[in-house]
Amino acid sequence: MKKKNIDYKTVINFSKGKYSYNDYLKVKEWFNKSEKSGEIKTQLFDQWKELTEKNNDNDDSLQHIFEKIQYNILLEEKKNSFKKVIWNFYRHAAAILLIPALAFSLWYYISSKPPQPSNQQQLTAQSWVEINAPDGARVQFMLPDSSLGWLNSGSKLKYPVVFSQHRKVKLTGEAYFDVNHIDKSDFIVSVADLDVKVLGTKFNVSAYSDDSFTDIVLAKGKVEVNGKNGNFNQILSPNERLTFNCKQKSLNLSNVDADRFTAWKDGYLIIEDEKLGEVVGRLGRWYNAEIVIADKKLNNYRFKATFKDEPLAEVLRLIALTTPIKYNIEKRTIGKDGITERRKVTIRLKK
Repeated sequence: MKKKNIDYKTVINFSKGKYSYNDYLKVKEWFNKSEKSGEIKTQLFDQWKELTEKNNDNDDSLQHIFEKIQYNILLEEKKNSFKKVIWNFYRHAAAILLIPALAFSLWYYISSKPPQPSNQQQLTAQSWVEINAPDGARVQFMLPDSSLGWLNSGSKLKYPVVFSQHRKVKLTGEAYFDVNHIDKSDFIVSVADLDVKVLGTKFNVSAYSDDSFTDIVLAKGKVEVNGKNGNFNQILSPNERLTFNCKQKSLNLSNVDADRFTAWKDGYLIIEDEKLGEVVGRLGRWYNAEIVIADKKLNNYRFKATFKDEPLAEVLRLIALTTPIKYNIEKRTIGKDGITERRKVTIRLKK
């Protein structure tokens, strides 16, 4: 039987949104065949090397392909009713598309000739990859050092194509990290107000630009949190949570159940005695919706609940059972650009 190679042009067109339903089925078939994973990796790596020899804009090419593939798969997820099947395809596709970047990094690392690296090698070492988690989705990732993690809805992670001895990534939003321990090599997660330094551990960082706080929760190991201005230094132990108030520039250290703060990566939305005014931001990111509280008295109402794969309408209905609210979910419309707008929800006090 004739071997069916991956058509690289089809993958590129898919990343640009230029594909038919048959093209979508082809890409899905390529990445879903686990027994073909070795062939897929080899073919993608060879094609990636050909691309990089023709185009020096390695960083832009990789970023463009990766982000577009994620976006188009998300669109297919919303178009089809087979949510679980396509979600698995989404994860596999994202993971496979990272393989060329990792292989490309390894190739340059091995082929470098010290002590005088070439201009191309210097360019590669300075290049960065960016992963974006679309609103309403979560993305699993693997870094060049084999560290694993998840990126939450509306978040962005940047990291160098080649890690140096001091591994550093930049985060906007929320991410869970399972850092691979490497002797004499630290790992730093940099956010707007602070740096989280580790040697090998599992922890969660939440630093959305529209939140008034930055949260670090340690699940395993030990981390050191340092203020960007050197104004604080704090060591965390497992099941400790450090909250930095960005406006007041204050710290709060507390003991928590770390599993509650990392359950989002497994699809759980846990609300534990939280104010409604603080929860709507998480709900909005989780469901890619704009949620507005019309009556400010509702901001301080507290409630607790755990949701797993519940639609937004059901979540709001359950909240209304324990909170004196009424809500209206507006019908989604299609904008001039042909893209369906975010759903809008208005919450009011029930009188």
